[in-house]
Amino acid sequence: MKQKYEIKKSCLRLLGMTVLSFFFVACGNDDIDNNYSRNNYEVNLTASSENVILDESKPNEVALTLEWTPSHDYGNDYIVTYNYQMELVGSKADAIKEYEDGGMFIRNYTNKELQDLLVDKFDQLTSTKGVMKFTVTASTEGPRLIVPDIATVSVTVKTYGAKQFMADKVFLAVEGQEDIELVPTASNPQQYVYSGELPAGRIYFPVLYGDEENAICPVTPDMAITTESMEATVVDRTETNAWILPETGNYRITVDFDAKTVKIIALGEIIEIDKLYLAGSAVTGEDIEVARTLENDNLYAFRGELKAGSLYLPILFADTKQYAIAPKTEGVQDVEYAQDMPLKQIALEKAMRGAYWNIPEDGIYRIVVDAENQNIRIYSQDTDIQSKVVGPWNAQNAFGNTQDETLKTYSGPIEKLWMYGTFNGRQTHDDGVPAGFQDKYTLNQSLANPNVFVYKGANLPRQTAGDYWEKNQITGSVMFFVGVKTDDGVERTNNNAYAFGSTADADRDEKRCGYITATAGTSLELVEGQDDNRYAYFIIPENTNYVMVDVENLKVIFDHK
Repeated sequence: MKQKYEIKKSCLRLLGMTVLSFFFVACGNDDIDNNYSRNNYEVNLTASSENVILDESKPNEVALTLEWTPSHDYGNDYIVTYNYQMELVGSKADAIKEYEDGGMFIRNYTNKELQDLLVDKFDQLTSTKGVMKFTVTASTEGPRLIVPDIATVSVTVKTYGAKQFMADKVFLAVEGQEDIELVPTASNPQQYVYSGELPAGRIYFPVLYGDEENAICPVTPDMAITTESMEATVVDRTETNAWILPETGNYRITVDFDAKTVKIIALGEIIEIDKLYLAGSAVTGEDIEVARTLENDNLYAFRGELKAGSLYLPILFADTKQYAIAPKTEGVQDVEYAQDMPLKQIALEKAMRGAYWNIPEDGIYRIVVDAENQNIRIYSQDTDIQSKVVGPWNAQNAFGNTQDETLKTYSGPIEKLWMYGTFNGRQTHDDGVPAGFQDKYTLNQSLANPNVFVYKGANLPRQTAGDYWEKNQITGSVMFFVGVKTDDGVERTNNNAYAFGSTADADRDEKRCGYITATAGTSLELVEGQDDNRYAYFIIPENTNYVMVDVENLKVIFDHK
């Protein structure tokens, strides 16, 4: 006989009594028998097991039996109805409800029946555990009010089928070594990272999940590793295959349960960075973060003050600083200003002990790190890239149409670019600038190159407004105007300022605008000046949230990133 588990129901019954006590007060004229309603709770719901593992090989075998005892017999004047309910804890699906008045106080479920209910009805994943809650409510109707008798029982049920990317523990397995347990990162509990030396040969990732011993392995058996994230699958450990490490060396491994991928890279092939810092005696105080540029996720840049001394760049990845960027050649290296210098990734401790660049003197430096091509450029003040100077041009309108004659031959560096056109309705503007100009649609100057300007943010609007001359309705047109810094430090501009427009056929004297339709991700030519190009526009692609303008090489790219 299967052991039965009786569920205590005192809390539920007490709650029912409390609710009904308010009802009784409100219905003061009812004839209530408190002795019966208080003391006659007799329904007991039991399950054949608290934990059930469904067996795919025995679909018609009973996996779970539920039974309950009848409620108290109040006599022939009372009718009892049983409400039987089944639900999966945490599921958004509605509970299954049945009414029983024929004296059948038992329910049997086969392996297949429970599997179909859990997977198809309640959306439980295959090969996972879920808690099913069963409830029986005995409702009694008769001359006197009787409190419902409620009993519940919970059963943990594990479905069969394809295994999921779920784990209680994750390990790394290689030939000739004991399994190494991996731990999730603090920032992402679904991502497991390992860095260290591994031997050449087969590698896979054992997983403990409940009563299962599984493994994460490649979809294709004995697959050679690549530098990209590789598709993975979960199988029983006895059926696992593996990836192949080509040689003994230091590797960084990332197992991503959300993406269902594994990434295995030899340290030095690809540099993975969450954040990058400057460190060494050239840095005063704490490490200084090096910003990731807007124009290139693999490009990092800094411009600021450094002291004479050692310089290396610690890497923060997966919440830890284990490695640093240092010269590719061993030891201390002198700086070759404004030149690409090869770099490599080494242990942070090694960089601290004597693998770094030597900054020769105090000063302002620009540092640009290309993590993809693995080189670094260091600029001193004397060798630094200078902002492009444009002019002379008539800047009177940018200053509120002042009559200051000296502004007719204004020259100055480009430090800010504004977008202008029908894309934002042309009439909307910020305080202090003419219609059409908004600060949120300016382009930011790159730290890596002051002649590169980038917008990266929300999708640009594509509104419709009248053509500047002909008043035709144009959608999504844009060009770029130079900002002018006044004595009070405020950047101003005007549609009669120095401009970067398209190569479209436009003519100021004939009052004719021109338009070129841009394609996402394609580099287009710019035309600079204060003549016909001020009426030559680009039509931006839909969903554009990235614009890069190179004022030195006269190129523009519209894209979605």
